[in-house]
Amino acid sequence: MCGACGAGRSVPRWEDILAPPTRSVLAARAASTDRLLDGGCGLRVRSWLSAGYLLSDRVGRTTHAADLDTLWRAAGERGARPKDWRPLRGADTTVSVEAPGGWDLATAAVWFAAVARSQPDTSLEITLPDPGGARTLLVTIDSGAVGAVVVTDFGDGPPPEATAVVSGAGAVVAARHLEKFGGRRPRRRA
Repeated sequence: MCGACGAGRSVPRWEDILAPPTRSVLAARAASTDRLLDGGCGLRVRSWLSAGYLLSDRVGRTTHAADLDTLWRAAGERGARPKDWRPLRGADTTVSVEAPGGWDLATAAVWFAAVARSQPDTSLEITLPDPGGARTLLVTIDSGAVGAVVVTDFGDGPPPEATAVVSGAGAVVAARHLEKFGGRRPRRRA
């Protein structure tokens, strides 16, 4: 709570740390979610003003979700999964994922929420450069929850490299998921 009236948020949601919830960002996240959902589930996602997302099915039932966590929970309750999903298994390792054109943080946020919902027992850390500013973000996925913090803020300095680093058990598979969804190529770090 903010303390003034007891009704506000004092800390932004993890997804809003990645990119502020403007109408264009919400529309981009909705489009990315729609693209990541398995086509056979019959669900569609669209942004709803600046208040979140609408999840609808083939018969017209809609559910409002204020954030990505709620959106993926509602999709999961209707049997939806991310397209071409494989469980994140494997050794605890670190993998780099490069994005020559920079990272789309709206798409990355959707992927993080999907991973947390689809595999709640996973524990990953993703260090991600912000292409729109000179900062580096640390995203954690642990026990079905996603968290994000700014770990480095370069102010007006040069933007960080376009390489994300995925660490944890199953990082290789996670990097492949991210590559497939975001068009990035994973590379093992020494």
